[in-house]
Amino acid sequence: MKRVKRLISLGLSLTFALSLVGCGNGADTPDANAQDTPSTDGNVVKIGSLWPLTGGSATIGQQHADGAEAAIKEINANGGIKSMDGAQIELVVADTQTAADQASVACERLITDSEVPLIIGAYNSTCCIAATEVAQKYSIPFISQGGVATDVTERGYDYVFRINNTATFDVLEMITALDTICEEQNLDTLTYALIYENTDWGSDNARIWKEAADERGWTCVLDEPVTNGQADMTSQVLKIKESGADVCNVSFYTDDGIVFANAMYANQVDLPYGIWSVGGGWQDSAFYESVSPEVYEYTFVQEDWDMSGVQNKEWIKEVAQQCKDTYGYEMSSFFAQGWTAAYVAYYALEAAGTTDAETLRDAIANLNIQNSDEERALLSGYSAIVFDEKGQNTFGGGPTGGTIVQYQNSEPVALYPAEHSSGGKAVLPVPAFSER
Repeated sequence: MKRVKRLISLGLSLTFALSLVGCGNGADTPDANAQDTPSTDGNVVKIGSLWPLTGGSATIGQQHADGAEAAIKEINANGGIKSMDGAQIELVVADTQTAADQASVACERLITDSEVPLIIGAYNSTCCIAATEVAQKYSIPFISQGGVATDVTERGYDYVFRINNTATFDVLEMITALDTICEEQNLDTLTYALIYENTDWGSDNARIWKEAADERGWTCVLDEPVTNGQADMTSQVLKIKESGADVCNVSFYTDDGIVFANAMYANQVDLPYGIWSVGGGWQDSAFYESVSPEVYEYTFVQEDWDMSGVQNKEWIKEVAQQCKDTYGYEMSSFFAQGWTAAYVAYYALEAAGTTDAETLRDAIANLNIQNSDEERALLSGYSAIVFDEKGQNTFGGGPTGGTIVQYQNSEPVALYPAEHSSGGKAVLPVPAFSER
């Protein structure tokens, strides 16, 4: 993947600024290169775009930022915010550095220095939780995209909204797919291992998997939290090997995912029903560029979007081609999520007709965006976006929320649910590493 780290000028009153929050040596503000004006001056409306552009999730965050950028370019080209006399949208891009404390700092600077009336972001669950606390404190609407930890929308915050699914939906999509496999393979029970990064995202995934698996009578033979940033995971993967697990559920971001996958291959840890990743690093093209095909072959991945959209909808095909031409990589769920978040922010501004925070909050709460060719917001594939009283999209999960794929011949094959299937079948039992 040729990732584009530059912030390009769109020639449509769209400017960008990158906040690289320093560690004690004084940092640039998020709008260091943006217009030094309030959000409504010059018929321009600013939106904060907060993602991990450095740190362990940098490649993922860049794809979110690219998707948001592409969506805003299209919106501005189509006349901007019509209810505000064609105001053009200006993204003010800031960096969480894949760290919760820096996400808080960057979010506060977007609000106090750049004076944004609305923020989208911030992918990592810990960063979403930290940033939304700041947004709530300042009564600035925050549209969360990416973070699935339950707490994002469970704290009674009325300025926080989440487009995407929760960790519960992610895990249950995998569990449901495994139910289907058990039925097809005449399996009464499974033994499973859990290995996960020990922040909110990984811990939530493991807890929910264990609850659902135990209800089915499956047996947990290993529960292994891992601190982020380990250079080697040999000791952990040997525990998986010794456990005799049939299947392993994994929750790691890109860098840790690479270390884990290489350790599994180096130690020839074979699992008859495979590695099942809750997205994260396994959704990042940088992961697949960093490991050999035999390392990830036959892995199951929960993808956070409807992957069949590229084949089934002409406008999504066009956007996918634009992504490839402009940014140099195949469209990913992360690009799609960034695009969707930007479009939801636009629809909110259009409905509100103002940047007043309270009016914007109410406009977001009352959105009803349906998946159709006329409503280009839902690149991520959800059937609709309608927020409940907690700010959670009620259509952010279930059969329209994601796709379970298995990598076969180095390509993802969409398997479950049936609505998203490309017609392929799971390869099971998974061939041993020595046979690939």
